[in-house]
Amino acid sequence: MAEQLTVPQAFTLLLTEPDGRRAVDAQRFDSGLAGAVLADLALRGAVSLDGKLVRVVDGSATGDAVLDSVVGTIAATGTPRKAKWWVSKLGKRQLRDDVAASLVERGLLTSQQRTTLGIFSSTSYPELDGRPEMTLRSTVLEVLDGRAAPTPFTAATIALLEATGSLRRQFGKVDKALVQDITSGTWASPAVKGVLQDIQTTAVMAGVIAASAATASS
Repeated sequence: MAEQLTVPQAFTLLLTEPDGRRAVDAQRFDSGLAGAVLADLALRGAVSLDGKLVRVVDGSATGDAVLDSVVGTIAATGTPRKAKWWVSKLGKRQLRDDVAASLVERGLLTSQQRTTLGIFSSTSYPELDGRPEMTLRSTVLEVLDGRAAPTPFTAATIALLEATGSLRRQFGKVDKALVQDITSGTWASPAVKGVLQDIQTTAVMAGVIAASAATASS
């Protein structure tokens, strides 16, 4: 069941609390989610990283509206861009809402409107069916415990969590050497490595900016 999810769906489920809150700040979440889309498309062979430039190599429908939309957006861009540029371009609230909506459609999350101070409205996505996430977590844990070899899907998921500083928060103490091997060693997909490096850079930069803003306002 875990690998019936797309990589961005898996990333979203793991970093969404049962009550619909994000487990990390919005900037890291959005950067990771954008990277998850690129990683998924790279694993499917829909896009390639030709000299770190993202290019569409197979525009066939994937069966997922979010992935297909991103392929169309990349194809429509006249000038090939680096993965880091796409992480920044795609990592917005719209992508977050689109992936969440796909999970609502599958019956895994539900959509809930919230109003703050009677003025500001927002949408959260509480958990509706936690079984697929439990299966996903079990699959990831088997890999992190060394009981199973990672598939490209689980390797990408683990690498995305690591790149956004979320892996240990979600799964506790992990074998650093094993994680290194999964994210950049023998198990890492060459098609995904560059994306992951750019996510990590973008996420770290976002964290620094957020920390600086918090310090300036205190």
